[in-house]
Amino acid sequence: MKILLIGNFAPPFEEENLHNLSFLKKLEDEGHECSVINNSSNPSMDKRFVDTKNYIDFVLKLLRLCRGKDVVHFHTKGYLRLGLLKLMTSILVGKIFRAKAFITIHSELFSIQGQMRSPVGGRQTLFTAFTFADRIICSDRDTYNVASMYMRKSNFELIPSFIYIPDEIKAPGTPLLKKLKDKKKVIVFLNVKYPSFLFEILREMASTYPLPSEVGLVISFSEKPSSKFQHVLEEAGKEMLEHLIFVEQDDLKTTLAAYDRANIIMRPLSCDGTTFFESFSISVKKTMHAGDNIYSPSGLIFVKEGETAEMCACIINTMLCLENGALPELKMEDSFSRIKKLYGS
Repeated sequence: MKILLIGNFAPPFEEENLHNLSFLKKLEDEGHECSVINNSSNPSMDKRFVDTKNYIDFVLKLLRLCRGKDVVHFHTKGYLRLGLLKLMTSILVGKIFRAKAFITIHSELFSIQGQMRSPVGGRQTLFTAFTFADRIICSDRDTYNVASMYMRKSNFELIPSFIYIPDEIKAPGTPLLKKLKDKKKVIVFLNVKYPSFLFEILREMASTYPLPSEVGLVISFSEKPSSKFQHVLEEAGKEMLEHLIFVEQDDLKTTLAAYDRANIIMRPLSCDGTTFFESFSISVKKTMHAGDNIYSPSGLIFVKEGETAEMCACIINTMLCLENGALPELKMEDSFSRIKKLYGS
């Protein structure tokens, strides 16, 4: 099968692009011929992926790559105007070339933003894209409920996004896993920068909020670590340094290894590779393993009002103690198998 995937395939890494890369790898492992348009505002690391500069450039490359494809699959969090315009364009062009058209809406702010679209522009864009798409795949129940407001036909599916962890990532000799071998719980801070709300919480947990010895913190910075954080480390002392492990934001293998051990993932909000609202909001997600895949069945979005870093640190510590329930959507088969069946139906 010849498949065109469109979405965020560039670092810095988090659930959206890690799912997209996981999905691509599983398709290629099964022998499908895949092309990729990177819809991120950041350049991709893989030379096979096609980056775009603007909307016109995107359309020209879409027209070239759609030719002869069996499936066109657009992945998005769905709350940028330009992203929604590219979404609608991709679905319409895919149908012109007689390809099956799929949309995956990743979990984040669509459950809020999807209800606030302009009746003139945004809602009509979604209505058009959803009407012509063969399937709209929603990653969680809340996103599904809001997306179904735009339902014109029965083409909506609830299928959780996944991150695939290959065997080589889980090998005991992996440097990150060696550092985490004595840690029972792991919190991952992704794409931290100073100043930001995420940095405030990290500073609270690294300096003043007591962490049990069995908890490790894995940290990736979206920029060079600031002198402010270096000062925080100096204040925390050597005991706190044992909790901290640093990874590069564009190191895919190490990031996957961190996800494999993570109990909680914390990061700024983002869409199509662009970070938003980092001064007052963050995403916090619990992880769940199922075979070689990692899912995020539950999570919270923190929106700051006043001095809340200590409050958030307390909530996160409580989340560490809670176990995830099973995902009912996975009782019969995993997410990849379900999507692959939809491709063939």
